[in-house]
Amino acid sequence: AVFYYTIKNLPPEFNSCFANVHLFALCYTHDLTVHGFSSILDRFVSEMKELSSDGMTGEFPVLGHMTVYASLCQVTGDNLALNKIFGFIESFSHSYFCTLCYATSEQIQVLFHEEQFERRTVDRYKKDLAGVKTARQRGKNHCFGVKSSCKLNDIDGFHVVDNWSLDIMHIVLEGIVEVELGCILHGL
Repeated sequence: AVFYYTIKNLPPEFNSCFANVHLFALCYTHDLTVHGFSSILDRFVSEMKELSSDGMTGEFPVLGHMTVYASLCQVTGDNLALNKIFGFIESFSHSYFCTLCYATSEQIQVLFHEEQFERRTVDRYKKDLAGVKTARQRGKNHCFGVKSSCKLNDIDGFHVVDNWSLDIMHIVLEGIVEVELGCILHGL
């Protein structure tokens, strides 16, 4: 697994080049399976807390000498990886797989507009997280799709239910395009 980050509040000419893609961590997928994401995210969370409160002072190209502060805005990756990092279920064929709402497998077949789904909130997420222990006693591994807490929630200003970055290519190419193309071909 490869983790990297970009700095988003730079001018477009700096933001649109590979020089602004920075390596954060490399690790074996097997190690993530055995040890989880906490060992990697602990250090990242610690550094983000320090960068948001104390900043980093130095001489920067174009900017000159100054103190720069950082915060976590969005986390992106394929949907399976995001669900795993965020502590949500990794099965997209069952209910409550979405990190943004409480969609059930039945609802996604007949509802198509955002306002028709109940949005996840931080307060409800905390209740779902508290319900995981009870769910496990009943033989389930999640409560409304939440399996475990995410270390990234410890960063001020960030919460997994407010992460609006999804892998649109998987959604479009593995779902929407298949269905729509099937409908078009059937109509022809």
